[in-house]
Parts: sequence; structure tokens; C-alpha cells
Amino acid sequence: MASAFREDRSHFEANSPTTSVHGGRGEDGDGTTNAPGRQSDGASSTDHVQEKAAAVAPLTKKQKFKRHCRRFWWWYLIGLVIFLAIFLPILFLVIVPAIVQRILDDQTMPISGGQFIAVSPTQLNVSIITSLDSPLPANIDPMMLLLYNEKTPTFSPFVNVTLPELHVKGTTELNIKNQIVTVTNETELTSWFASVFDQPTVTLSTRGDPKIHLGALHTNGHIDKTVTVNSLNKLDGFTIKDLQLLMPARDNGTNIQGFLNLPNWGTLDLGIGNLSLNLMSGDLRIGLITVYDVYLPRGNNIRFFNGELFLDTLFQNIGTVLSSQGDALSGGNIQINATGNATVVNGQHIRFIETILNNRTVTSTTSVIKLASDLIGSFTNGSQVSIPDMLDEVFGNTTFIQEVLGHWNATKTNSTAPTKRNLLASIPRSVRGPGALSLFKLGMKMRMGKF
Repeated sequence: MASAFREDRSHFEANSPTTSVHGGRGEDGDGTTNAPGRQSDGASSTDHVQEKAAAVAPLTKKQKFKRHCRRFWWWYLIGLVIFLAIFLPILFLVIVPAIVQRILDDQTMPISGGQFIAVSPTQLNVSIITSLDSPLPANIDPMMLLLYNEKTPTFSPFVNVTLPELHVKGTTELNIKNQIVTVTNETELTSWFASVFDQPTVTLSTRGDPKIHLGALHTNGHIDKTVTVNSLNKLDGFTIKDLQLLMPARDNGTNIQGFLNLPNWGTLDLGIGNLSLNLMSGDLRIGLITVYDVYLPRGNNIRFFNGELFLDTLFQNIGTVLSSQGDALSGGNIQINATGNATVVNGQHIRFIETILNNRTVTSTTSVIKLASDLIGSFTNGSQVSIPDMLDEVFGNTTFIQEVLGHWNATKTNSTAPTKRNLLASIPRSVRGPGALSLFKLGMKMRMGKF
């Protein structure tokens, strides 16, 4: 066995040093290590690392972001879904309606024209011209606008109008045209029309709930606007322009006709049908006239009238008439007041207008010279009567009006109601004389149809 073991070792060189598996020296330390071989392996590994480092360049921010998104995209998707689930309801239910409502709140809706025409005791023909201004293009569905009086504590619309479908882009005209509407609250309408008559300007309030489309989006809004418009200002400028006596009177009692001016200082045109007016001298009713088919656009409106002048009442109360005309006569004028008597459309009384006009008074001041000229023209129309002869026959050598103007300021007395036995007793002493008697004679001749 020992011999065999020795034989097995025979293939080793005697001078060859033993080495460890790690390439170190042998146990006896003799000989050299396999240093050249290890140096070659180390150099190859270093070159490989250097080449690998040179091949992998640093990533840019964009590349890092893309790599990050590829790795975590599903997290972002979940986050986006959660964000949209929270944001979209807020957008549609809060943000968009708030933007739309802010635009509606900023609207001024000025009224530039329109009309209110009475067509029956319970109906009006209404037109309104206004405008909307929107920075966003939008479509508005047809909606109902409620007209009301803001001065009433409780919201009480007196009429409703329908706003047609409208496309708004920038400043857009809104035209509500010729809508026949029913009066929903006559008391409120009467109150508003009273302000229209009495004031130089009046407020008109509107309220509505439009449905607005912004492309595919739609939302609801609320309009509540009060605008100021010009109004009648008590018909300031009302004047009887021309006056003609009809002698003899017509079969229906008509003995007076002419033209008067009914000015409309307002923004809205008004139509009130046939308007009957009481003619007053002070508190004495001396006549009744009718203006037909009254339609008042903006500006002065000259309208024909006819009716009856109560000559009996006028001459039987001449003293009362002269007393009431004191201030006007001192300025060379005659003052005639008018109050409402009736307002009729198609044979039906318009109560809300009568309630207003029957309790209002308008005044016409006419020059004495103009009135005398009109009356003289009435007497001589179609006849051969000489004006100088008629004046001499009626007034003699003294003009009645001059006598009145010359003595009125000296003494003013209150007249009493006249009696049939003594008509001249009603004339103040300061104006009694040939002129008063002549005026009495004129009245008698007019009654007998001489002129």
C-alpha cells in the first residue's frame, strides 16, 4: 500500500512547489506564485466594468419622469378618477352656476321702449324692449318674467310676460312684442300706474328663473331686476290747443270740439281707449269732452276731442267762474282744469285707469286772446257776420276782459250761487258793468242760436 501511494505521487515534479487552491505559495514557502495569470484576469475585469459604466449614461429628468409614470401609472389613474369624482360635481353644481348667476346679477336690463295698451278690463297688450350683455355665448330657454312693484312689501306680481328663446352673445336685444296678458293683481297694477301718472320716473321690477345652456352644459339662474324708466309726470304740458263752439248744438248735445295736447314724457307708449274728461273751472263742472282711441307714444300728442260745454251752468255761475279765474286772468289767461270721467275700451270700462284719472287733475292755461279768437271763429264760421259789428253788439265800447283785468285786483269778493231771478247778483261788484251784462247777452244769444 505504501508503495502504491508513492507511485501515485510520481506524476508531480519534484521541484514543483505546492500551491493552494487560491494560488498562494506552498506550505514550504518555496517557489513562486502564479502572479502573471491573476494580473491578466484583473485587467480584463476592470476593462469590463469601465466599458459597462461608459455604456450606461445618466438619465435626464424627462426620462426619469417617463420611467416614473410607467412604473406608477395605475396610482395616478386611481388618483385622477377620485379627483374627477370630487371636482366634476363641484364644477357643475357650484362653480358653473355661480359664474352664470354672477353674470345675471351684473345685468342692468335697461328698458329702451315698449307699450302698455288696455284691451279689456282684465287684459293688456304688453311690449318691452330691453337687452342682456353676456361675456359667454349662451342659449336661454323660453321663460316667464313676473312684473311687480318693488314698493309693495309682499311679492305680488301684477302681470306675467313670456320671454322667447334667446341666443345671447355680447350685447343682445331682448324684445317682448305684443303679448296679450291677463292682469293677475289689479290692486298692484293700479298702484304702479298711479306712480306712472304722478312721477317723472317710475321703477319697474322683473323676476324670473331662466334655464341657460353653455354649449353642452346647462344650469338654472335667477333674475330679479328693478329698472327706472321715465313716466308721464302728471301730463305736464296738457293744453287745449283749439276750441270751437258748435251752434246750434248737434242732436246728441255736442256743442264743442277742438284739439288738445296729451304729452307723454315716459319711455313706454300708453293706450287707454276712449278717454272722457270733465272740464272744471275751480270746483265747478262746466263741460264734458271725449278723446277717442287714445294712444300716447313718447312726445307731444295732438288729439281731437268733442263734447258738451254746459252753457247754462257756465252763465248761471258766472261769478263763481270769474272768482276761480282770478289768478289766471291777472296774467291774461283762462285756466281750465280737467279730471277723468271714464275710460272705455270696446264698450268696457277700464277700472284701474279710471281709479287713477278720476282722482287726478290736469290744467290747461290758454291765452285770453287765443280763446277769444277761437270763439269768434266759431261764431262766424260759414256766416257773413262782421266781427267788428258782433264785438260792438256784444261788448259795446268796452271789452269785458279788459274790464275784468282792470278791476279784479282792486276788490275780490266771493260769489254766491245765482238764482233765476237775478243772474247778475252772482257777479262780484268789482267786475259788474257793461262788460258783464254784455257777456250775459252773449250767452242768451248763443242759447237762442243767434250765433
